[in-house]
Amino acid sequence: MDSTILEYLKKEHGVAAPAAYYAMIDEWNAWRRGFYKPFHEFSETGASGFPVKRELYRLNMAKKICEDWAALIFGERTYVSARDDRTSEWLGGYDGLHGLIGSTGFMREADRLTEKAFALGSGAAILRLDNAVISDGRLRNGKDTILRFDFVDAQHIVPISVKGGKIIEAAFVSEIRLRGEDTVYIELHRLEGGEYVITNEWLRYTSDGVRRYDGEAKIPHKIRTGSRIPLFSVLTPNISNCIDENCGLGVSVFAEAIDCLKGVDLAYNNFCRDLKLGGKKVFLNRSLVMRDGRGVMYTPDDVAQQLFVTIGDGDITNEVMIKEHNPELRTGENADAVQHQLDYLSFRCGLGTRHYLFSGVQGKAQLTATQYTGEKQDLIQNTAHHRVNVQEFIEGAMRAAMWAGANIQKCGIDPDSELEVRFDDSYFIDSESERARDREEVAAGLMLPYEYRMKWRGESAESAKEILGSNKAELAEI
Repeated sequence: MDSTILEYLKKEHGVAAPAAYYAMIDEWNAWRRGFYKPFHEFSETGASGFPVKRELYRLNMAKKICEDWAALIFGERTYVSARDDRTSEWLGGYDGLHGLIGSTGFMREADRLTEKAFALGSGAAILRLDNAVISDGRLRNGKDTILRFDFVDAQHIVPISVKGGKIIEAAFVSEIRLRGEDTVYIELHRLEGGEYVITNEWLRYTSDGVRRYDGEAKIPHKIRTGSRIPLFSVLTPNISNCIDENCGLGVSVFAEAIDCLKGVDLAYNNFCRDLKLGGKKVFLNRSLVMRDGRGVMYTPDDVAQQLFVTIGDGDITNEVMIKEHNPELRTGENADAVQHQLDYLSFRCGLGTRHYLFSGVQGKAQLTATQYTGEKQDLIQNTAHHRVNVQEFIEGAMRAAMWAGANIQKCGIDPDSELEVRFDDSYFIDSESERARDREEVAAGLMLPYEYRMKWRGESAESAKEILGSNKAELAEI
């Protein structure tokens, strides 16, 4: 976050943003991108005696950690349904993959946002109402209004008010390049008189800071939404913020594991450098080195040579003519070091100690399925722990959309209908075994066929009953 923007928000709107916290977010983002300059760049003294800049070889595990958390939380498919059938179909269509969720690509983008939010500590989904009708500064009914979501990470979120650890009011900052000019778009979502009011501002950079200008004329400066619920939803990892407990922003999933990230890259760098420097070296007596007519030296085996240097100037009878040097690659020790560092990192980031296990390390045999299931207990518990926040985030975004669908688009849906978010647990549970067990329960009358279809095909109760038939719910039709 540009300090100029933070100063503007404080001066014009009284929003005191924690500037030091955004410096931490910048550091987390550098690790996420795989290159934190103060650590990954260093100097060595070259053969000439002058310093030479080098970069550590690196595995970029910060991003991998966050990719894996997003994949574990969402799985292959995550469904959202509502108790009210019409609302459920409006949200996800007949199979949970169409409707608003399908048309906006919400689950795909939420998956990507989760990866960034776990790296930078926070993310948000903001409901947009394209072609909205605004009269006298108020949102009005508009059947042509199209709903969509914008997704932003912690670098673009400025909390305004926080209650119970949740962001109630917020400013969202976007840097936009318009016709070759760098501009800043700020929207502030604040509660006034029990409803959310959105203030839109456009800024231009100047020599002494920023100044406001008209920007996009089609976006009014101030909009009274009429909504008592926020038209945004914030996502954070379910980790206590021990850096700034009251700021409302979350903390990176690897914030307390920076030393572990360094350990992984140091071990991997040593491995790669041993491989790079481990080629055969051949030393020749100077008497075997010839010069051509231009004074260029060449050796007897210049074709396909790897490396030759000359040693000694004395009598060739007293000198070794050719001497080989074969450096040790230390692959076993290096692989073991990398593996240990990965174990420390995965443990510290909540994935368990054996999430990244490479076969053949120290000659270890592969774990059996039973052993590995036991090793995954920390991972299972932490995944369920993080899903609490992800579920709240998804429900918050859907609540905002349902409010707009009912009050702006007039779709006839119930904005207060109870929501259910179903995550995919196939990574932790043998889905085929669970499916077979559910089929047996249907046959035994312990589960209704339409409940089976709702669970395994993401259909609403109404759609499942219609497909099965009102009086012929046979197992063969499942």
